[in-house]
Amino acid sequence: MDPQEGLALAEKAVELAEKGGAGYADSRVEYASSYSVRAAKGSVEASGLSEALGLAVRVHLRGHWGFAFTENLGEAGIRDAVDRALRLARSISGEPRGVALGGGVKARFSADVKVDPRDVSPEEKVSLVLDADRELRREGIVDDRVRYSDVRYWKAVASSDGAEALVEGSRVRVLLYAVAGRGGVKSPALEVVAKTGGLEVLRAESPIERAAVAAERALRLLDAPVPRGGYETVILDNDLVGMIVHEAFGHTAEADFVSTGSILAGRIGERLAAEEVSIVDAPGPKDSYGWTPVDDEGVAGREVRILDHGVLRGYMHSRQTAAEMGVEPTGNGRAQDYAHAPLVRMRTTYMEPGTWKRDEIIGDTEKGLYLVKSLHGESDMNGNFMFVVQEAWEIRGGEPVRPYRGVTISGNSLDVLASIDAVGDDFMIASPGVCGKLQLVPVDGGGPHVRTRLYVGGKA
Repeated sequence: MDPQEGLALAEKAVELAEKGGAGYADSRVEYASSYSVRAAKGSVEASGLSEALGLAVRVHLRGHWGFAFTENLGEAGIRDAVDRALRLARSISGEPRGVALGGGVKARFSADVKVDPRDVSPEEKVSLVLDADRELRREGIVDDRVRYSDVRYWKAVASSDGAEALVEGSRVRVLLYAVAGRGGVKSPALEVVAKTGGLEVLRAESPIERAAVAAERALRLLDAPVPRGGYETVILDNDLVGMIVHEAFGHTAEADFVSTGSILAGRIGERLAAEEVSIVDAPGPKDSYGWTPVDDEGVAGREVRILDHGVLRGYMHSRQTAAEMGVEPTGNGRAQDYAHAPLVRMRTTYMEPGTWKRDEIIGDTEKGLYLVKSLHGESDMNGNFMFVVQEAWEIRGGEPVRPYRGVTISGNSLDVLASIDAVGDDFMIASPGVCGKLQLVPVDGGGPHVRTRLYVGGKA
C-alpha cells in the first residue's frame, strides 16, 4: 500500500464516522518498517526486523471520545473499527469534553533521506554495531553496550475539519554505553546519535568516533574524586540544558498536565525566568529526532513560545485541551502508533541562544562547576528534578582545574531558570530521546550553555 492509498482509507473512516453521528472524527493509516540490533562484549545479543500497517479512528460524539484501531484494512475491518469507536463514545457518561476545530492541514511532508535504511543490508548494520562495540572495549572498560535502530515510515492523516496530510520519514538511532571499573569504583559514560534522516546520519556522526568519546570519558573519570555536595554556581552544557528544558520544565507546560495542576497552571503572563531565557517547542528542524510537521490529529505543526524573555506565554495543546482553554491547537497531539490515541506531547523543545561565548562564561566564573552530559534522571509536575551528570569540572578563577565523577544535580526548574545570568550563543539541538509519558514518542531538544545555580550532590 502506498501513502496516497492510506489517505483514501483514512478519509473513508472519517466519512463513515460522520455518517454514524460523530460531530468530529479523525483517522490515521500508518506504516513502519523497523530494524534493530544490540551488541555487548563483542557479540550480537539480538536483532529484529518488523513491519506494521494499521488504521486508527477517533470520534467525538455528544462530548465524549471513542477510539479504535484495526490491522484489517478491508472495508469490513474499517467499518468495524468505526463502529467500535462510536459505541465506545456512546457508552461514556460524565462531563463532556470539547474539541477545537481548525488547523487541519492539506499537505505532504517528506524527510530528507539520502541513504534509505532499507537499502542497507542487515549484515552491514551489524558490522557497524560490532565495530562501535569494539571501540568501546578498551582496557579498563568492564561493561559495553551498543543499541542500533532505524525505522522507515509513512503516515496519512484525515479529519472532519479538512486535514489531508501525508508524512514520509525515517529515523536512525545509536546508543553507545561504556562503564570503566576498578577496585569497586564504576564510571559510566553514554553517547547517543539520533536524527531524522537515513543512514547518512551515521556518516556525519560516526558511531565509532562517538564510542571512542564514551570510552575515553569513562576511563578519564575513573580516578576522579566525588565532589562535596552543596548549592553551587554551575555552567550547564547543551545536553543538560536540553534535559532540564524537556524533563523538568517542558512537561509542566503540556496542557493536559496544566489542567490537572502543574506548577505552570494559571500563570500565563507571569515572569518565571530570567530576561535572557526563552523556551520554544517546535515541529522542526527537519533533521531533529522529534520532527513533527503535522500531528496525529491532522493539525499543522507550529512553534509554541512557552517562555518569551522569561515570561510564560503559552502551553502545548491537543484539540481537546485547546477547547478547554479557549485557544487554538498547536500541533502537539501525538500518538505512539496507530494502536494509540493522541496525547499532548513535546516535539523539539529548546532554549534559544543568547550572546555569551562558552569560554566567556567559564572565564567569568570565579568559583563553580562545569557540568557535561546527562545520564538519566527524574522529575515531577512541580518542576522538581534530580539528574545524574556524566562529567563535572571544578572551576577556579575562570579555569577548569580538575574533574569530578559521581555528580548529581537537583532543584526546581523555575528556580534554575530564574537564576540564569549568562546564556551562550552556541545553540545546539543535542538531546534526542524517546519520551515515555504513557506512550513512547521520539523527541529532541537542546539549547546553549548557560550559567545558573542549583544543588550539586556528592559526598557529605
